[in-house]
Amino acid sequence: MKRREFIRTATGAATAGTALAAISRTACAPGPEPPPPFTAWTWVHGNRDYDAAEWRRRFARLRQAGLDAVLVGGGDVALVSEAAHGEGLEYHRWFWTLNRNGDEWAQTNHPEWFTVSRNLESSLAQPPYVGYYRWVCPSREPVRDYLRGLVGELAANPAVHGVHLDYVRHCDVILPRGLWDTYDLVQDTELPEFDFCYCGGSYRAHILL
Repeated sequence: MKRREFIRTATGAATAGTALAAISRTACAPGPEPPPPFTAWTWVHGNRDYDAAEWRRRFARLRQAGLDAVLVGGGDVALVSEAAHGEGLEYHRWFWTLNRNGDEWAQTNHPEWFTVSRNLESSLAQPPYVGYYRWVCPSREPVRDYLRGLVGELAANPAVHGVHLDYVRHCDVILPRGLWDTYDLVQDTELPEFDFCYCGGSYRAHILL
C-alpha cells in the first residue's frame, strides 16, 4: 500500500472509531433525573370533637380523592395521626409559630412576650384586624427557646412525618389592596395600630424611645 493510501485509510478508521466512541458514550450516559412524583396535601384543623372512627371516615374520603398527606393544626397527635396512617396518609403537623392565639399557657404566664404596636397596645389585649391575631415577639430569647422546644417535641414524635411552620413573621403592617374594603381601611401609609413590634426587647422600641 502506498504511503498516501495508508494515511487516508488510517485517518478514516480513526475518525470512525471516534464517532463510534462518542455514540457509545451518549447512549450509556445517564439522562436527567426524573421529577419527583407529584403529591397532593391539604390543611386540616385537628381541634375537632371527632372520635377515631370519624377521623378515619374523613381521612378515607381524602385518600379516595387522591390526597397523600394532611397538614394538621392542633388536636391530639396520637389520635389523629393513627387515623391518618390507618387510611394511608402521611401526618404532618401544621404549626402556628409567632401567632400564638390558641396558646393559653403563654397568654397566661407570659403576656409580656406578645407584640406591642406603635400605639403601645399589646396584640394580646388588642389583636389587630381579627380576634385571633395574637403574636409573640421573636426578639425575646425566651420566646425563641419556647418555640424551639415546641417544634422539637413535635419533630421527635415518630408519628409525625414533618413539622411545617406558618406565621413566621410579624402582623401585616399593610394589607393587600384587595382587603382594604373588607376591613374598612385605607392603608396608604403605615398606621401605628398595625405596626409591630415596639416591646421592650425589640429593635423598633429603641427607635421609638
